[in-house]
Amino acid sequence: MIRAVLFDFDGTLTRPDSLDFGALRRALGCPPSAMILEYIEALPGQEERTKAHGILSAFELAAARASVPNPGAEEAVVLLRDRGIGRGILTRNTLASIRESLKNFRAVSEADFAVIHTRESPGRPKPHPDGVIEAARRLGVKTAELLVVGDFIFDIAAGKAAGAPTVLVTNGRAGTGSGAWAHAKVEAAVPDYTIESLSELVPLLEL
Repeated sequence: MIRAVLFDFDGTLTRPDSLDFGALRRALGCPPSAMILEYIEALPGQEERTKAHGILSAFELAAARASVPNPGAEEAVVLLRDRGIGRGILTRNTLASIRESLKNFRAVSEADFAVIHTRESPGRPKPHPDGVIEAARRLGVKTAELLVVGDFIFDIAAGKAAGAPTVLVTNGRAGTGSGAWAHAKVEAAVPDYTIESLSELVPLLEL
C-alpha cells in the first residue's frame, strides 16, 4: 500500500529543460562526461568549489524563475493532499531554487510538502538512497510504502536502493539518460512503472 509519494522536482513537478545545462557546463568548465555536483565536489580547492557552487546556484535560480508546473503536477499533488497521502520532494537543487519555482504554481505551495530534501540536507544526494530513507522517516512510512517519482535515472536508482517502488515520468521522451549510469558509477535500475506525464499518476495509484 502506498502511503506517501516522494517527487523529484525539476522535470517532474516542473516542465523539463528550463536550465541550460550546456551553458552551465561551459561556465563551470565541467566536461560532458561528468555529473555536475560530483565534478564540483572533486575540485581541488575550497575556493574553487565555493565559486563553482555560486555559479551553479545562480543558474538554478534563473531557471527556477522561468520554470512552470508540469502538466498534471498540481492536480496530482492536490488530489494526494485531499486523500491524506503524504507528500515530499527530493532534489539535487537548493531549497532557495525550489521556493522560487513554487511561486509559479497556483494551487500548490511549500506547505503541501511535509518534506523537502535538497542537496543542502544531511546525507548524500541522489542517486544515493539517503534522501529517500530520511523522507520516509519524516513522513512516518516505511520505504516500501513510499512511491518515488522522477524523470531521471538518479530518481529510480535512489528509490530502488532504498527499497521503495519507483515511477519514471518520461515527459514524452524516449530513454532515461542512461549514459549517466557509468558517470555516476551506480548500478542500473528499472522503474516499477513508467508514465508519460503526471496526469497518469493518480490512475496508477487507483485513487
